[in-house]
Amino acid sequence: MKNNEIEKILSDEGSRKVVQYFSSLESRFCYTYLLGGAMHFGYYPTESTDITEKKAQYLFNELVAENLKIKKDDYILDAGCGQGVVSAHLAKKYNCRIVGINIIPFQVAKAKILAKRESVEDKVQYRLMDYSDTDFENETFDAVYTTESLSHAADLEKTLKEFMRILKPNGRVALFEYTIAQDGQFDEYEKKMLDAIIEGAAMMSLKQFRHDTFPEFLGKIGFTGIREQNISSHMAPSLARLHRILAPLYFIVRFFNAQRLFPNIAASHEYYKMAKKGLIRYCIFTANKPA
Repeated sequence: MKNNEIEKILSDEGSRKVVQYFSSLESRFCYTYLLGGAMHFGYYPTESTDITEKKAQYLFNELVAENLKIKKDDYILDAGCGQGVVSAHLAKKYNCRIVGINIIPFQVAKAKILAKRESVEDKVQYRLMDYSDTDFENETFDAVYTTESLSHAADLEKTLKEFMRILKPNGRVALFEYTIAQDGQFDEYEKKMLDAIIEGAAMMSLKQFRHDTFPEFLGKIGFTGIREQNISSHMAPSLARLHRILAPLYFIVRFFNAQRLFPNIAASHEYYKMAKKGLIRYCIFTANKPA
């Protein structure tokens, strides 16, 4: 990686916040040791927890493939690729070509190590790059996907327009993201916790993902064939698992009123409660670029 690439990323305030969040010891611990390097929750076919989290993570990767309608030799962008867990799986199983981009230097380095370990170096490329400002040519990719990364966009509209630009005609998007209720449905404590975690986790665009309204947002960008799927019940066991594991630590975080400083631990409790009330959902958005 060139130093000027890192300097460009860190010169942007929003990007700097995202880098700081994912580089924190708390984030590294939670994503590495509790989610096995993945940057997303696991998918459970039923609301029961009769499978392991590792299996649920595998099923999540398969869900990405299903919703992206991956074909052999597709050229795909993983926008906000984390440590390469999803992209390495897809490249290995579906023989597609993937570029993963990310603004977190250590995650890009880990993704490259994973690609080598999984013997997919010839199919997957990882680059340090902002998904809202890429250097790809127009109409480069057959498909673009995100897995819980769009809420970290400093400018959501700009990012989605960039996806539109670099997609080929009839190109597909599959966006796995959270949505939240309108402000009036949160009580004062919930609003306080929501805002503290948003700030601590650099989720600058989360409040643009309101329940049942994001498809309209995609339509204004120019996407067609838009579909929304609420899969909250299938992700709930994964969140409940984190809630159980991190409950003792949250007792300490709450005592010191430090939710903003430990947003992952705080979310495992506060967002868990909000999700049970339907204030937070987990959704898949699929759409196409017009021909």
